[in-house]
Amino acid sequence: MAQTQKEILRDTILLKMHPYLDTTVMEMLNHAVAEALYNVDVVEMQTLPATRQNTNEYIMELFQLRKAPKLSEKTVAFYLDQVRRFCDFTNKSLLDITDMDVEVYLQQYRRRGNDPRTVNNALKTISAFYTWMRQAHIILENPCESVEKYKEIEKPIDHMEDWEMEALRDACKDGHIRDRAVMEVLRSTAVRVGELVSINRTDVDWNTGNVIVYGEKNRKYRTVCIDDAAKYYLKKYMDTRTDNDPALFVSGIAPVRRLENSGIREILKSIRKRAGLERRVYPHLFRKTTATNMVRRGCPRDLVAFYLGHANGDIKTLNKYYAATDTAQIIQAFWKYGAAA
Repeated sequence: MAQTQKEILRDTILLKMHPYLDTTVMEMLNHAVAEALYNVDVVEMQTLPATRQNTNEYIMELFQLRKAPKLSEKTVAFYLDQVRRFCDFTNKSLLDITDMDVEVYLQQYRRRGNDPRTVNNALKTISAFYTWMRQAHIILENPCESVEKYKEIEKPIDHMEDWEMEALRDACKDGHIRDRAVMEVLRSTAVRVGELVSINRTDVDWNTGNVIVYGEKNRKYRTVCIDDAAKYYLKKYMDTRTDNDPALFVSGIAPVRRLENSGIREILKSIRKRAGLERRVYPHLFRKTTATNMVRRGCPRDLVAFYLGHANGDIKTLNKYYAATDTAQIIQAFWKYGAAA
């Protein structure tokens, strides 16, 4: 069903008040307006602005008001950027888009040199936006649902072999204690880089090795672990600290401040150069390596997915992007589960 005039009235009030109120008060206002209008029949209401630009901007403002608070700032920015590029290409109202418009947009996106996976990600983003529009009663159907994905070439999952990890460790000798601690914590916890920089000293339980981390994607707290090696080097790093900053990892020069994503990436880049490795070394590589190693050692994939913080133990995402399965595992699985008695 389409948005009712009562819903449009509610959303218009909320949009006008959004610049002046914080999230908590906005939620209270939403409840108050909904309660006040419950027994009211809105007979006549101003419709969405007639121009394409204003209509689309209205919908995107509504998205920021109602959906964005449940997403990370980075995700919201990515969604809106992709939708705006789509609108600029079609030069149409989001309300008038057809599946053909989506297909033509993806075709030109592909011709610009983007690989199938990137094109499919664009489709996924636009489709998610339209799914929200449908759930918000702005449209009746999602025009992306009938659009076929591009066939992707499955690439091997990027992960490190044991010797590469040892080469990185060797490169952290001679006083590079912070570098070693960063690397070992990434390896052991398998956290995302944004999650790593948000960890505070008090989040670490030195007795159990448990670390409380705030999930960057699902926005929930979860527990990860630092093993003995990671704990050893993290303690050595803490012994070098004379500052009072609560962050687990801080800059090495004054003024002391919490390391950001870019700082972690620079540390890993420096380690790679010292190790003489030609391959890329980046935060997510440790996440993929730990997931692969856990699966190789026989850990059930759903538990690995939960450890990584995937929503509801999403094995599909784990299999596609994180945990590599080699031929030896497949053969071993056959003899264990498929061979005749």
